[in-house]
Amino acid sequence: MDLFDEHTRAFEDWLVQAGVTASGKITLADARHRSAGRAVLAKEDISADEELFSIPRSSILTVETSDLPADIKNKVSDPWLSLILVMFFEYQCGADSKWKAYFDVLPTAFDTLMYWTDQQLDILQGSAVVNKIGKETADETFNEQILPVVVEHVELFRASGMSNTDILEVCHRMGSIIMAYAFDLERTDTAQNEQDGWEEDSDDGGQILPKGMVPLADMLNADADRNNAKLFYEDDKVVMKTIVDVKQDEELFNDYGPLPSADVLRRYGYVTENYKQYDVVEVSIDMIKSEAKEQLNMQDSDIDARTSYLDEQGVLDDSYDISRSTSEDGQFPDELRALLNILALPQFEFEKMLAKEKLPKPELSQGAVTLLSSLLVRRTSQYTGALFAPGVVHTHEMNVRRQMAAHVINGEKEVLQQAIASVQQLQDQASKKRKADADNTKSTTAQSDKSKKLKAR
Repeated sequence: MDLFDEHTRAFEDWLVQAGVTASGKITLADARHRSAGRAVLAKEDISADEELFSIPRSSILTVETSDLPADIKNKVSDPWLSLILVMFFEYQCGADSKWKAYFDVLPTAFDTLMYWTDQQLDILQGSAVVNKIGKETADETFNEQILPVVVEHVELFRASGMSNTDILEVCHRMGSIIMAYAFDLERTDTAQNEQDGWEEDSDDGGQILPKGMVPLADMLNADADRNNAKLFYEDDKVVMKTIVDVKQDEELFNDYGPLPSADVLRRYGYVTENYKQYDVVEVSIDMIKSEAKEQLNMQDSDIDARTSYLDEQGVLDDSYDISRSTSEDGQFPDELRALLNILALPQFEFEKMLAKEKLPKPELSQGAVTLLSSLLVRRTSQYTGALFAPGVVHTHEMNVRRQMAAHVINGEKEVLQQAIASVQQLQDQASKKRKADADNTKSTTAQSDKSKKLKAR
């Protein structure tokens, strides 16, 4: 038995000791052959709405369940950083931590973008995901809020032989584990904060929701098309149940929700065809303003007046997502359509709209279509990364990450190609309509002239 299997067996024993009850119809399997770590498989047929396992809340690794003294926990107020701090503590405690067997089945290496080199990130040039990694911000936050606590209580954290760099590395590892494996402890809608390296979830009151590490639940891999299980929350436990019938030998899958490939790579460190359907391309408001200035010969003051009006109406964003043509919500969001339409308006029509305090209709005007066409071409030109850069030593890691980058970039280019084709179709339809209108005008004029001639006779 190799170390991987030893850790699996020890983890299964730990689950029993932790009060986890699991169905005899499932098993934890080795999925390394497809780079998926561990997976949960069905040993026999399982019906829909059948309980797979339940986990006491006391066995979920949270700030509250950690053995780190409360006065130390309270030195960090941010919920995310607090969870990183207690996980740092428990990890450093090694065999003295009640979570040791759990930590042993969690990953030690990641392909998430936080760990890519600058050279590897260059391959992703053009994708907006590069600006969402936030490693520098995370480093700054760790240095300011976690490092001082660890250094002040170095013996407690068993970090006396660690350099600051070593401490930061462990912080990043814990943060990456949280991003990839943690669950919300309440079922609420999420609002992402892209400004730092980790995701934050908030409830309707704007408070950050607590997250926790849920042993065994995080062993389920995710699949957008084959999602067949879901985690349900009860007062004293969480329960994983099937949501459809599952056949013997089938894998149990959770789901991340509609995440584009770029975000799956950023947060979880892999790519798959099953999330390609959610791919989007972000277009920034700055690029749209720049294109309007160039294509429509608009002054900055005119652009600012129109975007300010949209901001007052609550439909102005920092960026807009262009989706695949198969998206249920459409390729171009209504907010983007409103922005393009209002930028393309003649000044006197914009002033009339201001007086009526209305927004333009979502159907793109001819001027908006023209602006969108040039905008899409410009956005496409931003993909300048070289998948096979000269002079680059293609190690195994580099080759794997190059393939991941190619998956993301090619997917986003497909989105843009579909968008360009849709715009071309709109332009062709407009051209046919103009031709038909012109033909009708000519026909009407000819009939009028003929009628005048007959009267003259």
